[in-house]
Amino acid sequence: MPPAQRRAAAGVIEELLQNPQQFGFFQAIRLLEGWLAEGGQSGQGLSRLNFRNSLSLSFPPSEIESLVVQRHGEPTDSNRAGSAAASGDAAALALDAVLAASGEAANDAPHALHIHEVARIDLTPAFMGLLGVTGALPLYYTETLAQREHHHKDRAARAFLDVFSHRAVALFYQAWRKHRLAVQYEGAQRQRFLPEVLALAGLGQRGLRERLAGASGGVADESLAFHAGALQRRTLSARQLQQVLQSYLKVPVRIEQFVGRWYRLPDEARGHLGMIVGGRAGQVPTTGVLGRSAMLGERVWQRDLRMRVVLGPLDRADLRRFLPGGRGAAALKSWLTMLNGVALEYEVNLTLQRDEVQGCTLSSHRTPHEARLGWDTFLQTRPATQDRSDVHYDIHAAA
Repeated sequence: MPPAQRRAAAGVIEELLQNPQQFGFFQAIRLLEGWLAEGGQSGQGLSRLNFRNSLSLSFPPSEIESLVVQRHGEPTDSNRAGSAAASGDAAALALDAVLAASGEAANDAPHALHIHEVARIDLTPAFMGLLGVTGALPLYYTETLAQREHHHKDRAARAFLDVFSHRAVALFYQAWRKHRLAVQYEGAQRQRFLPEVLALAGLGQRGLRERLAGASGGVADESLAFHAGALQRRTLSARQLQQVLQSYLKVPVRIEQFVGRWYRLPDEARGHLGMIVGGRAGQVPTTGVLGRSAMLGERVWQRDLRMRVVLGPLDRADLRRFLPGGRGAAALKSWLTMLNGVALEYEVNLTLQRDEVQGCTLSSHRTPHEARLGWDTFLQTRPATQDRSDVHYDIHAAA
């Protein structure tokens, strides 16, 4: 906070209205659109902006020559506007328009202008238009109109040319904004930008996104859009999976592939000596080749259906976040399901930092939910000398 003896710093909008020459054209329009959107005028920023032609024949020091705010119920001071534009005193004119209601001088504190007081904002670009030194028409037209405004107070011709110049400048800004995704995201990200990016990742349906984000630990649309390049791939390598998880979860991640496990065979897939099955020609004995179509035992060892996701080393807070039922565990399951589908099984291994390992102490000061024996608390008689990787649990994407 500024000291009591100093004046509070003006906001960026007040700075723009007082010194428009210090801003770039596109930056100024973005700020004005965002400011008008705060007052419930989203999508109507350009409709309240009026781009005018310049009557100045001097070298333009910046992209904006003047910016004048017209308030509701305030008469348009066209005489002063025309004279100031012709003389090049645009900065003083913009400042007077902002401070007129409060009667403050140019070196005093700026008057807070409310959004609903603004009826129209007249902006004169110095780099584009029909008149001025950079205009499309010969300088003779600029000199003639400047003289008519100054001597005869005739502003009809300039207002007529402003109709065409306003449309051209507005289209120029819209074309600039159309091909810049960051600017589109600032405006209406939920209506246009996010749906387009999510559609590239196969998540264009709103119901699917709401289901992914609705549960505890769900993934927001912005995070899905950020990783749309990975989500649209049919196959994802272990390195890419590690990068996505590590970027979102903000913890160290390691992927171990081809983790083997014993799977129980269903009865119909087990081989039996002397077993017969029915066929068209009657009862025929079953045949098989051991190791190919027939197996001994009730279980089979497979390494292509399972991978291990190692998180850590983690501190105690992160470890509890990724325990079953936590928000981190739910987010991890959502990402694994979206990235690899439901055909694989995942073994999650949480590694606790050595400094975070604590022994179990029976005390009334420790509530039961703060200590989980075997998860974040262990039976030990001396300080831990290495990280603990005791926590293991399975994630079934299809569950």
